[in-house]
Amino acid sequence: MTNRNGNTTTLVMTALITALVLICTLILRIPCGPDCYIHLGDAVIFLGAMMLPRRNACFAAAVGASLADLIGGFAFWAPWTFFVKLIMTLAFGAFIDHIIKSDRNGKEIKKTGGIPNAEYYGLIVSCIIAVFGYFISEVILFGQWIGALACVGFNTIQVVVCAIVAILVSRSLYRSSLCETAYYHRPR
Repeated sequence: MTNRNGNTTTLVMTALITALVLICTLILRIPCGPDCYIHLGDAVIFLGAMMLPRRNACFAAAVGASLADLIGGFAFWAPWTFFVKLIMTLAFGAFIDHIIKSDRNGKEIKKTGGIPNAEYYGLIVSCIIAVFGYFISEVILFGQWIGALACVGFNTIQVVVCAIVAILVSRSLYRSSLCETAYYHRPR
């Protein structure tokens, strides 16, 4: 998006995705432990990584999720969340960029269910990063790994559910006119 309207569209989409990450993390959450809760913010993060250029997607993910921690009473988690969501989005974005590069070079893109396998791999790697990142964060914050281990199951459920939601929503999104403004166009 090099023209003025493209830049404006990207800026507006970045702000929208940031706000949606915040809302879906803050409002749509289910407490499941003393410092754990399940939310749909990661689904929006995955969709943002598909819709936005990588730096904008990273901004939306890291800032939106960190703001949710600050506003939601988990301010001590905000810096950890910032880095976990940033790394998670960078990893997923790398897989998206691989698909884009392969498509441009005319390479065959293997798909399952109409979705490139690299998207699935990116989601799996991002989920592992999220679970491992929060485990390490909890070990550092609380000084014990047993307590951190208690949230691993909930964190795994949360990111896997969000990955599934992102796949399902992306299928509809890519059939709408909204995909015309997206950074990533899923190969047909």
